[in-house]
Amino acid sequence: MTQLSDAHLRPVFQPEADGPVRAVVVAGACGNVGFGKLGQFARLLAPKGIPVVALDLSDAVSGVKEKLEKAYGGRFDADTVATIMDGITIVQGGIDDLPADMKVGFVFEAIPERLDIKHSFYAAIRKRDPEAFIFSATSGFPSTMLFDQLEGKERCGVMHPFFPHLTNKLWEVPVRGAVTGKDELKTIKRFLGGLGMNLIPTADVPSFAADRLFCGMMLEAVRIHDDLGLSPAEVDDVCKKTLGTSPFFVHNLIPGANYLSAHCMELMQGEVDSTLFSIPEVWKPYIEDPKKQWPYERGQKCPPETFEAARDRMLGMLISLTAYMLKNDVASLDAINFLAENALAFREGLPALIENLGFEKSKAIAQGFLEGQKITHAEQVAPLSVLAEDGLAGKPVQWWNAYVHTAVHDGVGLLSLKRTTISHTFIAELDRAIDALQANDAVRAIVIAPDGSFSREFGHGASLLDFVPVLGKEDEALALIDGWKATLSKLRAGKPTVAALVGRVLGGSLEFALSCHARIAGKGTRLQFPETTVGVIPGLGGCHHAHRFSAPEHYARINEILLTGHGFKADEAHAMGLVTDVVAIADLPAASMKLAAGLASGDVAMPAFRDDAARLEVDRTVATTNEAGVPLDADLRELLAATIEQANALPYADGSALEAKNAAKSLAMSSSAIGVKAMLRGKPAQFENPLG
Repeated sequence: MTQLSDAHLRPVFQPEADGPVRAVVVAGACGNVGFGKLGQFARLLAPKGIPVVALDLSDAVSGVKEKLEKAYGGRFDADTVATIMDGITIVQGGIDDLPADMKVGFVFEAIPERLDIKHSFYAAIRKRDPEAFIFSATSGFPSTMLFDQLEGKERCGVMHPFFPHLTNKLWEVPVRGAVTGKDELKTIKRFLGGLGMNLIPTADVPSFAADRLFCGMMLEAVRIHDDLGLSPAEVDDVCKKTLGTSPFFVHNLIPGANYLSAHCMELMQGEVDSTLFSIPEVWKPYIEDPKKQWPYERGQKCPPETFEAARDRMLGMLISLTAYMLKNDVASLDAINFLAENALAFREGLPALIENLGFEKSKAIAQGFLEGQKITHAEQVAPLSVLAEDGLAGKPVQWWNAYVHTAVHDGVGLLSLKRTTISHTFIAELDRAIDALQANDAVRAIVIAPDGSFSREFGHGASLLDFVPVLGKEDEALALIDGWKATLSKLRAGKPTVAALVGRVLGGSLEFALSCHARIAGKGTRLQFPETTVGVIPGLGGCHHAHRFSAPEHYARINEILLTGHGFKADEAHAMGLVTDVVAIADLPAASMKLAAGLASGDVAMPAFRDDAARLEVDRTVATTNEAGVPLDADLRELLAATIEQANALPYADGSALEAKNAAKSLAMSSSAIGVKAMLRGKPAQFENPLG
């Protein structure tokens, strides 16, 4: 008898040690969601010996394997793809058409959004496989509406996925008020977590959290299009500039998306019968016909005289929806923020955007929208009282907690990071958190680490979008750099600070880590200064911090890393003195807390850091390309090499000021405009003055 080797899989797929391995069934395998998740589950589970069933009523299911092979593209070798395909069983029909000798462990349901169809399907599963877990991909039905009358409902629930379905490992899982049993939920979390999935808990309410924003954004986009006479592309221009995403374009990409978005709004209208959720007539043809697309001419810009009105209407809608979710505990503030950014591709989550705008301005925008659109039951659907520092009486909303969280454990303050890129709002929250922990008498040292839920890596550097407004503007660039450096400089100004590094530590995030007194890394951690690839030079300490932690014999290697943008591993960082130790990832939390406590008590020596000047010479003749073979800019290399030499030749504070000025200068060079814009487009930069 085959035994599953992974402990997180056995409770679902082989609960009896001597029993057969049970199958995962993806129902609705021909649909957009079902097909993508079939590919994802098959890739992760078939090589482990778990049977994967593609189930659908359509005869198109017979071609699913060929379609999947094409969708995988060249990402996997032929043997891996063959193993995946061998593990997939195609079944046209319903649950009763499965092979008689096959036991089912897990059913992922992605069939049409009709309760009568779903209820009948669930009953058939339960009759055939009483112990099977059943989870729905529904875009809006709460678990109580789906499973409340089903026997064994505690083994059922919702896993709401996000596009692109073949690769996206992010799910909303309704927890509070859901039918799923406590122990059963732990089993599912362990199963999915072991596959690297990221599960975001919400309340068991219609439309959950992310779709309230996504579908609400589309509803208001349609109304703006209808009321203001803007084309879909012009409305998208407003949304792209304001939020970073394009609702009409996305809905044209996904067949049936208009129906699902309208369906979510109708479900929310069942909570509060408000005109906030009213569907305009102009949307209905697109809802009824899943193949109908909005007329779209890419590149159209919103007329300047209409931009502000359209922007404030969209912001008013989204701020209102966010206020309702916070007031009614649909999801936590940080979860809403994370979903907006990582599931919906917003540049900044709504809670962070509200923090950035300020509470009074946010309230004014929302109030103007509610009054201007004559929204009924506005006080219920948009409880704007939560937009205040103290949030709700007796149950404060944790504002300034979207990206950074603080806690204290045995005298060590833990500063948990929930975002992998550095932005203005991230820096503002970080500044508050550092001040709070430094001022707390119960805190003797501080550890900075990814929170492990919203972020599993230390960081990917600065958000390039925050630099776009200062490109070509040296004075404004210097103000930005000085502002961010002022916050990071606090990390060396008080209690011992330790950065716990894991995953990737890139660019500005590596400079962030090097601003601490010490660092400890998990095995496999990768570090890199990729700034030169983007056409800028490090400005937050990268040009001299690594040297100041290292001995002179390592300077040449550090210079090479900086000039080429090539990555390096934690073991090399340890050898150079940049990290104190490299430990197993599972041991990193305890090891980082122990190191911080040791630094505070004096039992562990503080890592040496050179405050004074040192002369060094940078070899300009190292590799002329980055790791991908892209030629780097000659003028930028000279500025970077000179900055490394000059910053190190000065005392620490003076070197830091010089580095900031030169980094601002780099943001005014042609290399930065070319590099930043190329990176934002996901293309290699083609610099004006390439090396070599």
